[in-house]
Amino acid sequence: MLTGSLCLLVFFVMALAMYSRRISALLALPLMALAIALIGGVRADDIVKTVLADGALKLHNAYTTTMFGAMLAELLNKQGMARALVRWVAEFAGDSPYLLGALLTVVTALLFSTLGGLGAVIMVGTIVLPVMISLGIPAHAAGALFLFGISLGGMFNLTNWQLYSDVLGITQPTIVAFIGPFSLIVCLVILVLLLVELKERRNLKFFAIGALALAASYPALNSFTPAQTTASLDERSLPAAAVMIILLACYAGYRHWKKITDLPGIALLTPLVPLIFVLVFHWPIIAAFMLGITYGVLATWKHDSINVLTRSIIDGATTVIPAVLLMMGIGMLITAVMDKHVAEALAPIIRACVPTHALSYVLGFGCFSFLALYRGPLSLWGMGSGLVSLVKTMALLDARAIMAMLMSVGQVQGICDPTNTQNIWIANYLGLDTQFLLKRTLPYALISVFLGLILAIAKGFVPW
Repeated sequence: MLTGSLCLLVFFVMALAMYSRRISALLALPLMALAIALIGGVRADDIVKTVLADGALKLHNAYTTTMFGAMLAELLNKQGMARALVRWVAEFAGDSPYLLGALLTVVTALLFSTLGGLGAVIMVGTIVLPVMISLGIPAHAAGALFLFGISLGGMFNLTNWQLYSDVLGITQPTIVAFIGPFSLIVCLVILVLLLVELKERRNLKFFAIGALALAASYPALNSFTPAQTTASLDERSLPAAAVMIILLACYAGYRHWKKITDLPGIALLTPLVPLIFVLVFHWPIIAAFMLGITYGVLATWKHDSINVLTRSIIDGATTVIPAVLLMMGIGMLITAVMDKHVAEALAPIIRACVPTHALSYVLGFGCFSFLALYRGPLSLWGMGSGLVSLVKTMALLDARAIMAMLMSVGQVQGICDPTNTQNIWIANYLGLDTQFLLKRTLPYALISVFLGLILAIAKGFVPW
């Protein structure tokens, strides 16, 4: 018990250090892994070979996927596809603040299903936020909507799926089976946020229409189960992909010959291409990203497209280096916690703390969802990565229940955390304090958390 308590003490000391900004998560996670391994009595050669060396490579699939996703995101940036999509929607929405806010949040989510990093946040935010504010949406509400859009898009970001698969050992269909209905819940919370913050009765009709549309979509998405999906690649998609590339190559040749530089409408579909080929045709994520990159380059072809593609590959890989290093630290921490000596020491404490039945699952993880802040024990991108692996190994909770919990409480971290770089930039851009933004977004994020946990119960992930 003493060893396990000391390991948890290391967790909390590092959390305090990250909270006070004395140390970054990039350094805290490897140091935490090393300290826990030493306290747990892991042999010195195993620390060097297993915890540090093998641990750094444990999530190699996740960070390789992250790099390819970043390359596509950088291409969207450089070719102006993201800007064009936002401006088109702003024109379509007209002068209704409610409709505009809802549509721009959806567009933000669509973009961040592919985009990532502070550069993308700044690029999209400098377009979306002024448009929202110009039509009368309060600054704090515009910031909250933008954060919700980023978080909603992150649910469908294929690079995040890979991390869940690597840490929890669950399949993409299992992830999608929860994300589908949960995304509708988050959309409903967004509609509620708009209704409350805009304080206009005329918006009730927009809210009612949106709520009915979500309700109509819910049965279909909620009935989706992993059994309905096969993990094997649909071979019929290969000829379709080949024909699509040939037609786009012909179109690119035409654009080159005519010296066309305008952005065509088909280019705006680029973020959807990887999602469609992963969800519908069951392509591997990296291959789908490659196809998306090819589609984006050919659909927007100009005389300098090869140079733009090269810069996108280099710049995209560069922008995610912090995320890659963070995943290396997560891999080390998981490896350290999963060592049999450490696992045995932590087991009694974990068994006593982890809720394993429906009511305690909802109330426990819901009320303590603030522990996802500052990369705490309920954050997959921090200390929680090691603990949830241990919970899964001890079979205290089904892997699906762990995933649903992380997805749900992750809304608090992704939307509200004052240490997120996007929160800091958004607050500064809007002239707000990050703590003020936390207070205004937290109630809505908590609604998402509790409803997500209840959804996990409804889907049978946790026993009564």
